Formats: sequence, structure tokens, C-alpha cells
Amino acid sequence: MTWTRWAVALSGWVALAVTQLPETSPLRRAIVVLFLLLCPGLAATLLWGREVFVRGAGPARLLEGAVLVVGGSLSLTALAAEALFLSNAFTLTRALLVLAALSSLLVLASALRGRLHHEHRALATED
Repeated sequence: MTWTRWAVALSGWVALAVTQLPETSPLRRAIVVLFLLLCPGLAATLLWGREVFVRGAGPARLLEGAVLVVGGSLSLTALAAEALFLSNAFTLTRALLVLAALSSLLVLASALRGRLHHEHRALATED
């Protein structure tokens, strides 16, 4: 896995860990907000939007990727919060736990998909 995937996979667990800081802590707020705005959507984009972040992509492609990441993050956050609200189980800690686990699973799935795709391509060139 690349360092980007490791960072995204671990970011949710870091955000979950900083919830132990006081509620008024600026560090807690910054880390949690950045996680909620970026990481679930980036994890989903790494899995399903592989052509968005390629080397040499123009500014339009990078802007498209940024919008996709933020929109995906907000959507996944809203879905997780809605499910927890409907089950009368919503807390910030539970929402972060769900999103951290989801982000980690999406990153691991994208790494596995990339590895399988690479092995399939290597087998195809041998034939």
C-alpha cells in the first residue's frame, strides 16, 4: 500500500483517538472536521474513481477529484449519522467509529483491487 492509503486508513482511528481530548480543544475540532470532510470520500474515490488522481492530470481533473472527495465524504458521513440517529444510537464517537472502519475497509479493498489488477496485467503480458 502507498503512503496515501496508509494515511487515509489510519486517519479515522486518529480522529477517534482525539475525541479523548477536551471538547473545546481546537486540535480535536480540526482533526475531526478534516477527517469528516476528506477521508471517507478519499477512501471511496481510491476504490471507485481510479482515473481521478493520475500523474499529469490537469487542473480540471484535480478539481473534479476534490469535489468528488468532499461530496463523497459528506454523503457517507450523512448516511452514517442518519443510520445512527434512526437507531437512537448516535454519538460522535460511534459515528467516527463507523466512518473509520468504513474508510479502512475501502482503502484495504482498493489496495487489494490494485494488487489483483496488477497481477492480472502481469499474467496477460506473459501469454
